[in-house]
Parts: sequence; C-alpha cells; structure tokens
Amino acid sequence: MKRGHIWPWAIPGLAALALRLSPALALAWARGVSRPLLRAMNRGTGRLPFPLAEPLALLLAAALLGASARRLRRGCWRDALRAFLLPALALLSAYALLWLPNGFSEAVQRPVSPDPGRLEALCGALVDALNADAAEPPAPADALATAPAAAGLPGARAKAARYPEWMRAKRVAGLFVPWTGEVLVDGGAAPALIPYTAVHELMHLSGVADEGMANIAAWRRCMDAGGGFALSARLWALRYAAGLLAGADARAPERLEARMSPAALALWRASGGPIAPRSAGGSYHALVSWLSRQPLHTSTQP
Repeated sequence: MKRGHIWPWAIPGLAALALRLSPALALAWARGVSRPLLRAMNRGTGRLPFPLAEPLALLLAAALLGASARRLRRGCWRDALRAFLLPALALLSAYALLWLPNGFSEAVQRPVSPDPGRLEALCGALVDALNADAAEPPAPADALATAPAAAGLPGARAKAARYPEWMRAKRVAGLFVPWTGEVLVDGGAAPALIPYTAVHELMHLSGVADEGMANIAAWRRCMDAGGGFALSARLWALRYAAGLLAGADARAPERLEARMSPAALALWRASGGPIAPRSAGGSYHALVSWLSRQPLHTSTQP
C-alpha cells in the first residue's frame, strides 16, 4: 500500500481513539450519529424479505478470494495483500464509528456470582414462575414480528437467518450486525427461546453494547410485554442461573427438573437446559446477579 493511501484509513482509528478516551464524546456520538444511523439501516434493510448480511458476507468473501488468487497467479503478492487489506480497513472503520461508541459510553460493572444458596432460591423461583405460566410460546414468525414493539423500537425489524446452520455451528442464538443494522435470529430454535433472543439483539440496536446489560434490558422489556415474551425471559434466565448453580452443585439440575411441571419440563428440555458460563461468556450471566437482587413477579421497567 502506498504511503499516501495510509492516512485516510488512520482517520477512523484516531476518531475511535478519541471516542475511547472520552466517554462523554462517545455518548454524544452514539446518541447523535451511530444509533440513528443503525436504526435507519435497520429500517432500510428491513424492507427486504431476506437478511442482507449473509449474502453480502458470502459475496465479499468470494470477491476477495477471487481477486487475491488472480494477483497471486501473476506473482503480485503485494496487490493480493491490498485486496484483503482495503476491505478489512473499511469494515473496521465502520465498526469503530458505528458500534464501538456505544460500548465506550457505557459504565459496565462486572457482577459477582451469587452464592449457591441464593442461586438455588432464584432457580426455584424461576421454576415456580414457569410452572404457573399458562402462556404459549408464540410461533417464531409472530415472535419476530412483535419483538420490536416489545423492545420499545416500533418500526424496527428482526429477521430469521437465511442460513442458520452457521449460527448453530457457532452456538449463536442471535446476532446484531452493525454493518447492515440487521437483527438476525435462528428461526429454527425452540420457539420459547426466540422472543427473548430477538429482544436481546434489539437492545443492541437501541445502543446497549455489553452483553450482560443487553440481557438485563431484554429481561425488563420482556417482563413488561408479558405473555410469551415473559415466558421466554424466565426460561433464558433459568438456563443462565442453572448453569452457574451446576458449577457449584452438580446435582442441582436434577432437583430443578424434579420441581418442574410436565409443561415446564418439556420447555426446559427443548431449550437445551443449563448454560455454563464458559460456553456463553461471563457477561451474559450478569442477568443472574442482577435478578438475585430483584423481585421476579413485578414489572421492572422504569
């Protein structure tokens, strides 16, 4: 890459550094620039009947590989490197200016896992709530259609992934794509899991970057929405809490299953059961620490 071509790409990096060093600037940028742009992109791509991010990623990968292969056959390894480097810099620049300011402006406190006694009490309360919940999980298409309203983002769009196999291979239930503003969900997952997953990813669209904080925000929104969204939130929270509890007491999941009604047990098993912290990342389990200090049967939306 010629030296004169380097400086334009340094500008987004310098801007990202300034945003990182100044939370106030990051917050102003997130509110005035990145969040409105992300929501506008979500509305724009939402007009398409399919997710745009997946075919774009495939086309970009194919184009890069083809361009690099042609240059390598001619012995132009520098040109081949440039074929990868320029698009990578463009993607990183967009990521730095569209998504990172949301995280830079957040004051995230890493939670401490509750003690086993408090964890078991929380799990028991969640199981009892699931036993008493007569709501039916909405169909996946209905959950995705109503998730934006539940998330407080009317006009937004959540979509089922066109090729969910890559999500399942990576054990990803949902994803927010900052380059297109799209919220993607594995539409073939257990129906009871989809409402909370969609709202969680929509919380990212609203500007919540940290996964633990997005989980808490999604819980609050789903509980206020009620019905299948509250059911889905309780199920996800139980998966996280039971995963932490199993780390302290391997027999705990058996006790929890013995406490479940047949309907709750069917939902539990279809969902995949406990989620160990190491398989999801510790910040996702921040919901458990927060819930251990909250009433479970009242609205928590301010």
